Amino acid sequence: MIADLTILNIISFILIFFIGLPHGSFDGAVAALVGFSNRIQFFKFLFYYLILFSLVILFWLYFPILALIIFITMTIVHFGLCDWTNFKINKFKYSVSFTYGMTIIFGIIFFNEDQSFLIFEYLTNENIYLFQKFFFIPYLLTLFSIIYFIYLSFFEKKLRIGIIEILFLLSIFYFFDPLFSFAIYFCFFHTYKHLKHLIKNIYLNLKNKKFVIYSTLFFTFISWIGGLVIIFYLVQDLSLYESILKVIFIGLAALTLPHMLLVDVVYRRRFK
Repeated sequence: MIADLTILNIISFILIFFIGLPHGSFDGAVAALVGFSNRIQFFKFLFYYLILFSLVILFWLYFPILALIIFITMTIVHFGLCDWTNFKINKFKYSVSFTYGMTIIFGIIFFNEDQSFLIFEYLTNENIYLFQKFFFIPYLLTLFSIIYFIYLSFFEKKLRIGIIEILFLLSIFYFFDPLFSFAIYFCFFHTYKHLKHLIKNIYLNLKNKKFVIYSTLFFTFISWIGGLVIIFYLVQDLSLYESILKVIFIGLAALTLPHMLLVDVVYRRRFK
């Protein structure tokens, strides 16, 4: 079963598991930062978070292709908003957000289409050939968005560094497989930008610094233990590679909805 895993696969899984996933473990601290500060409020937050997480898992089990489409869409929006915030500008929000988000997701898929759709088939247990046939549409939208982004950079100098970053990421996507490409962006770009913005606001606005440490460690270890238990269960019937894929990406999908609502809807309204 281990034979399914390449060295790059193993590195990718380690990066996502130990760097990418734990960045969401700061959600407890984010909740406290936006008002879920006492014990009762925090348990309410935890309850709603787990409900949303569970609903996404159930939805994926019954409607996997639709769940995959929604997950891709949410990821585009979430990654894009994070990158827009990092520019520290108050304009071009949607142009920058959608350009970045689409470039990351569709750039990875475009340069690694066969491998990417094989991963999608693993995740959905469905034949998604028809889904693949229409992917020229998001490819064209991404291309036009990048061209428009370059045009906007003539009016906003801060966006010019974004062009360099986009070109660098596209070169990564071209030379490496989809899993490693995603791991590089997710762990070293998205996670870094998210935590840089978040930690500064936690330091300035949250008095109980110990809570940040304890809640983050708690969520991290729970996600690790839960993931390992599910992998152990799945590997009885699936390869180790497929088991880890399902746990990481379906788990990410389930975490993305509550994480996105907390970070992109509530947190960013208060801390731009």
